[in-house]
Amino acid sequence: MPATTNSSATPASTSRHQRRREKTRARLIDAARTLVAERGVDAVGLSDITEAADLGVGTFYNYFQSRDEIVEAVAEASIESLGARMDLMTAGMDDAAEIFSSSLRHLVRHAISDPLWGWFVVRLGVAHPKLIDILGPRAARDLRQGVDAGRFTIADVDMTTACVFGALLSTLHYVISAPVQDGIDEVFAQAMLCMVGVTPGEARDIAARPLPELSDVPSTR
Repeated sequence: MPATTNSSATPASTSRHQRRREKTRARLIDAARTLVAERGVDAVGLSDITEAADLGVGTFYNYFQSRDEIVEAVAEASIESLGARMDLMTAGMDDAAEIFSSSLRHLVRHAISDPLWGWFVVRLGVAHPKLIDILGPRAARDLRQGVDAGRFTIADVDMTTACVFGALLSTLHYVISAPVQDGIDEVFAQAMLCMVGVTPGEARDIAARPLPELSDVPSTR
């Protein structure tokens, strides 16, 4: 006698269930991202997130253990993906100064094109460990590469990383708070290149180079 199968556990039903879970999780993340961008982390409570997502608190706990955990998930979704795309873009570049410049320019441009993302990063702030964990090592890596190649003159890479980080957040706040001139990303990159020891004339030339497009990172799923 052939064995009976449980239709509720078929691949199709499992796939539908997974898609529903992904959509629900995305609703929570989108709500948290919007609220943090509008108010800042400290002004957003768990109930605010569930209300904005139109979901119950019980549903929230099916996906996240706390408000801090969902904020970290939003940071991963919003910032790590961009960082990975910039890594892919710069992988074939030889000039450390161009790598540094291109990454900074893309961050500024992304904030201008997606102000919600910009406000999220600004209001997450330099004090949030997840933001530092994602962007900090990349900035330090690029700076050390420039020092090793003799392109940058830096006395302390960690201190310089902190300076770049603070300048980036201030610049993102500036560009999303009011209309800005065309090429503001180049102006920022030029200033940061000068800060790490590139001469003003060369910094201007590097910052004005055609900016490579970002490619999507291949899915591992």
